Amino acid sequence: MHRKLIRTLFPWLILLPLLILLLYSLTASLRAPISPFPQTKKISASPTCDLFKGQWNRDPNRRPIYDETCSFHRNAWNCLRNQRDNMGSINSWKWVPQTCDLPQIDPFRFLDLMRNRNIGFVGDSLNENFLTSFLCSLRVADLGAKKWKRKGAWKGAYFPNFNVTVAYHRAVLLAKYKWQPKHSASGDQSQSEGVYRVDVDIPADDWANITNFYDVLVFNTGHWWGYDKFPKETPLVFYRAGRPLLPALEMLDGLKLVLKHMVSHIQKEIHSKTIKFWRLQSPRHFYGGEWNQNGSCLFNEPLQESQTFGLIQAKMG
Repeated sequence: MHRKLIRTLFPWLILLPLLILLLYSLTASLRAPISPFPQTKKISASPTCDLFKGQWNRDPNRRPIYDETCSFHRNAWNCLRNQRDNMGSINSWKWVPQTCDLPQIDPFRFLDLMRNRNIGFVGDSLNENFLTSFLCSLRVADLGAKKWKRKGAWKGAYFPNFNVTVAYHRAVLLAKYKWQPKHSASGDQSQSEGVYRVDVDIPADDWANITNFYDVLVFNTGHWWGYDKFPKETPLVFYRAGRPLLPALEMLDGLKLVLKHMVSHIQKEIHSKTIKFWRLQSPRHFYGGEWNQNGSCLFNEPLQESQTFGLIQAKMG
């Protein structure tokens, strides 16, 4: 009797777990948001695919995938809401690599691929501005996205339908720096005279202890390495191993040394499984003055390659 019962139950002991797995997979697929974006081919991973070699082309049918209601925009930066001139023309430009396809992002597919992972951006406003657009794009796939500013993040979002966090940590020089006021003969500290101490071999506190939280990290620096941000009257003074570097370094040499040490730190201290990217500097977009001197962004077309080098190098002069 006992053996007969076992023979009767044995097939069910095998089938029951399979049925449970089948039901779970069906319910999971029903819960997953369905992307309204057309299926696109994967970007070619062949050696001939260089995403950085290409040109800007107009596509009159191209539109942003988000609108002016995105809550991750700063009001002053929301060009759609503020009705900046020629937005239709500006948004019609797209980057077309020479040797491969670069489809528009599908936020549903992207978040599904990044499910249960976290993405961190570290650097200056170049990363912050990209993050704002990125969050607005991803929000299309998860309208329940919430603002997220934990772990010292300057800005970020949590996408609950996918358990994905995307955030930005502000560290404009990447290296640690602080204001050192000048002391008078009486020992008083000046509020307007002094220098900025930069420890070229120490990462900024804003990101030094948060890298283990992220599965992907995107670094950048560049726009703050100029005399418009740090005038010669209050210069950057570079330190290594706690001591000032002598003779004093010029700003561009200091930048090179910071990059060397930060890259070394990233390679040694951040887990090898973490995917790491480095973003290059972009040209300034201000015309008729700096950002704090009534400068405006009047461009409606991408800059030509011959125009970009001078706009970047002008900051170091």
